Amino acid sequence: MSEKYVQTLERSLDVLEVLAQAEEPLGVTEIGSRISLHKSTVHRILQTLCHRGYVERKKDNERYQLGIKIIELGIRFFNDLEIRKVAAPVLSDLVKVLDEVAHLVLHDEGEIVYIDRAESSQVVSMHSKVGRRAPMHCTAVGKALLSTMPEEEVRHILELKGMTSYTPKTITDQDTLLKELREIRATKISIEKEENEIGIICLGTPIFDYSGRAIGAISVSGPASRIEEKGIVRIGEEMKKSGERISANLGFDFYKRS
Repeated sequence: MSEKYVQTLERSLDVLEVLAQAEEPLGVTEIGSRISLHKSTVHRILQTLCHRGYVERKKDNERYQLGIKIIELGIRFFNDLEIRKVAAPVLSDLVKVLDEVAHLVLHDEGEIVYIDRAESSQVVSMHSKVGRRAPMHCTAVGKALLSTMPEEEVRHILELKGMTSYTPKTITDQDTLLKELREIRATKISIEKEENEIGIICLGTPIFDYSGRAIGAISVSGPASRIEEKGIVRIGEEMKKSGERISANLGFDFYKRS
């Protein structure tokens, strides 16, 4: 390595990242195969991580999952995020008005990361969970953030991450998406109709800080039939107002930039 990284620490972080991305507990061999490490090395790393509480072993088998210590660190990180503190009451108010699930996301390395979710009284099952990562090209929040970037940067992200088709309605053509992003840039409202999950419609809008930089996005999601019944235009306007409120609370001056 050209940089002076600590190899053992690098490998330990690889193990944690594999467990974080897994949908279920993994065995030593599975973990090793995913990061190209011998199972004896993986086993030693896991023993240390288990000792410190960052990983725990399932009692009924030799499989591992993230431990409570990781959750403690994650909660501390999320609680320290200024945007989360500022956005939380606004998302709560938005849910009171629309009675649909609202999300707050950040952009990280060509993907979005859900960092907060305000629940509605409605029962709805969606993939979005706090801490979960998702693609940008087929989510309303992802498109909202992409719309604030230069097209050259957008193309770079799309080439790097690809444009995987998750449903028959997923946009998989760069030029088609770029055209839509130009419209979102003008309206500040993005719409994703069953492009990421069948049966779900999501609307998003970007969040700006005091410098005018887009640092996140919010969205409202729900079953397609219910969203259409409540009115996409109405939901979009309510959400846009909420986004502007969060941005203003972060120091963004709409008057100076209009």
